[in-house]
Amino acid sequence: MGYSSAQAKEFINKIAPLIVAEGKKRGYKIFSTVIAQAIIESASGTSSLGYKYHNYFGLKCGSSWKGKSVNLRTKEEYTVGTLTSIRDNFRVYGSMAEGVAGYYDFISTKRYANLKSAQTAQEYAERLKADGYATSSTYVNTLVNTVKKYNLTKYDTGAIEYFPKYQDSLVNALNAVGADSSYDYRKRIAVKNGISNYSGTADQNTKLLSLLKEGKLIKP
Repeated sequence: MGYSSAQAKEFINKIAPLIVAEGKKRGYKIFSTVIAQAIIESASGTSSLGYKYHNYFGLKCGSSWKGKSVNLRTKEEYTVGTLTSIRDNFRVYGSMAEGVAGYYDFISTKRYANLKSAQTAQEYAERLKADGYATSSTYVNTLVNTVKKYNLTKYDTGAIEYFPKYQDSLVNALNAVGADSSYDYRKRIAVKNGISNYSGTADQNTKLLSLLKEGKLIKP
């Protein structure tokens, strides 16, 4: 089911505050990927599972679910590149807030325990896939691209931010991304990345540049 950018933005404005509030209460740091999940799984709230049943995350019943349910057709990618149509029972909630709380209840099991320590949208998405949340072979890329498209990382709190990968000098890299390339700022970067006695030596800069080239240089 398709949806417009306007519908997506309206949906984000409604569901993002609920996701952030509920997630913070439960000790999570990454909310951008969760918002992206809601966008993808419910077609920005326009799918019947979303607007009728307030299940914005494609949550199936499973053996532990004791609440209301609805049987709907869905598609699974059990074999890479091949979609299989099936019918399954999905959880039903009474409101958007209940649906969001239901998502966090769903991932509160041991299976998804590693999501709480995720530090980036990418890491959260990769762990979701590895934990078996979805069968789609493109799930991680779809989530990350959705996060980028709607600038959802602004909802993350306490998360580690990295500089983009760059294959040039540290100063040129900072200039390229519009960051401060002064010595004082580089010193702050060094401290954030475990170099407490930064003095601009070749060895120190090489270490920082190596992290930058790997996309692992943490922003101060």
